[in-house]
Amino acid sequence: SMFLRAFAESTVALSKPRTPKKLGFLRRDVLKQVLGLNGKIIWNKEYAAKMETVQFKNYTTPGTGPRYAEDAIKKNIKNTRSIAKGVGLT
Repeated sequence: SMFLRAFAESTVALSKPRTPKKLGFLRRDVLKQVLGLNGKIIWNKEYAAKMETVQFKNYTTPGTGPRYAEDAIKKNIKNTRSIAKGVGLT
Protein backbone atom coordinates (compact mmCIF):
# COMPACT_ATOMS: atom_id res chain seq x y z
CA SER A 1 0.00 0.00 0.00
CA MET A 2 2.96 2.34 0.59
CA PHE A 3 4.04 1.81 -3.02
CA LEU A 4 0.54 2.56 -4.32
CA ARG A 5 0.33 5.75 -2.27
CA ALA A 6 3.72 6.92 -3.58
CA PHE A 7 2.70 5.96 -7.13
CA ALA A 8 -0.52 7.98 -6.83
CA GLU A 9 1.30 11.03 -5.43
CA SER A 10 3.89 10.84 -8.20
CA THR A 11 1.23 10.43 -10.90
CA VAL A 12 -0.65 13.52 -9.74
CA ALA A 13 2.60 15.50 -9.61
CA LEU A 14 3.48 14.42 -13.16
CA SER A 15 0.00 15.27 -14.45
CA LYS A 16 -0.19 18.75 -12.91
CA PRO A 17 1.73 20.67 -15.59
CA ARG A 18 -0.50 19.20 -18.34
CA THR A 19 -3.83 19.38 -16.48
CA PRO A 20 -6.08 22.10 -17.95
CA LYS A 21 -6.40 24.94 -15.47
CA LYS A 22 -8.71 27.74 -16.52
CA LEU A 23 -9.73 28.19 -12.88
CA GLY A 24 -7.34 25.68 -11.28
CA PHE A 25 -10.06 23.55 -9.70
CA LEU A 26 -9.32 20.43 -11.76
CA ARG A 27 -5.71 20.42 -10.56
CA ARG A 28 -6.73 21.02 -6.96
CA ASP A 29 -9.59 18.55 -6.57
CA VAL A 30 -7.83 15.22 -6.94
CA LEU A 31 -8.71 12.28 -4.70
CA LYS A 32 -6.00 9.67 -4.12
CA GLN A 33 -7.23 6.60 -2.29
CA VAL A 34 -5.37 3.42 -1.33
CA LEU A 35 -7.13 0.56 0.44
CA GLY A 36 -4.84 -2.42 0.93
CA LEU A 37 -3.62 -3.54 -2.47
CA ASN A 38 -6.03 -1.35 -4.45
CA GLY A 39 -5.57 2.27 -5.32
CA LYS A 40 -7.31 4.90 -7.38
CA ILE A 41 -6.91 8.49 -8.44
CA ILE A 42 -10.01 10.55 -9.19
CA TRP A 43 -9.98 14.01 -10.69
CA ASN A 44 -13.08 15.02 -8.78
CA LYS A 45 -14.87 17.34 -11.20
CA GLU A 46 -17.76 16.43 -13.47
CA TYR A 47 -15.86 17.77 -16.48
CA ALA A 48 -12.61 15.88 -15.76
CA ALA A 49 -13.37 12.96 -18.11
CA LYS A 50 -14.18 15.31 -20.97
CA MET A 51 -11.00 17.31 -20.38
CA GLU A 52 -9.02 14.03 -20.40
CA THR A 53 -10.46 12.74 -23.67
CA VAL A 54 -11.37 15.72 -25.88
CA GLN A 55 -8.85 17.89 -27.74
CA PHE A 56 -10.24 21.42 -27.55
CA LYS A 57 -9.16 24.07 -30.01
CA ASN A 58 -7.70 26.58 -27.54
CA TYR A 59 -6.62 25.91 -23.98
CA THR A 60 -6.30 28.84 -21.59
CA THR A 61 -2.93 27.63 -20.32
CA PRO A 62 -0.18 26.73 -22.81
CA GLY A 63 1.12 23.17 -22.53
CA THR A 64 -2.09 21.74 -21.11
CA GLY A 65 -4.46 19.39 -22.88
CA PRO A 66 -6.07 15.99 -23.08
CA ARG A 67 -4.57 12.75 -21.78
CA TYR A 68 -2.97 14.52 -18.81
CA ALA A 69 -3.81 11.55 -16.54
CA GLU A 70 -3.10 8.77 -19.04
CA ASP A 71 0.27 10.24 -20.02
CA ALA A 72 1.27 10.73 -16.37
CA ILE A 73 0.43 7.11 -15.54
CA LYS A 74 2.36 5.81 -18.56
CA LYS A 75 5.36 7.93 -17.59
CA ASN A 76 5.09 6.84 -13.96
CA ILE A 77 5.00 3.14 -14.86
CA LYS A 78 8.55 3.61 -16.13
CA ASN A 79 9.45 4.94 -12.64
CA THR A 80 8.13 1.97 -10.67
CA ARG A 81 11.61 0.77 -9.68
CA SER A 82 12.59 4.15 -8.23
CA ILE A 83 9.22 4.51 -6.48
CA ALA A 84 9.64 1.05 -4.92
CA LYS A 85 13.15 1.98 -3.81
CA GLY A 86 11.86 5.26 -2.36
CA VAL A 87 9.41 3.45 -0.09
CA GLY A 88 11.95 0.80 0.93
CA LEU A 89 10.71 -2.15 -1.13
CA THR A 90 14.01 -2.87 -2.90
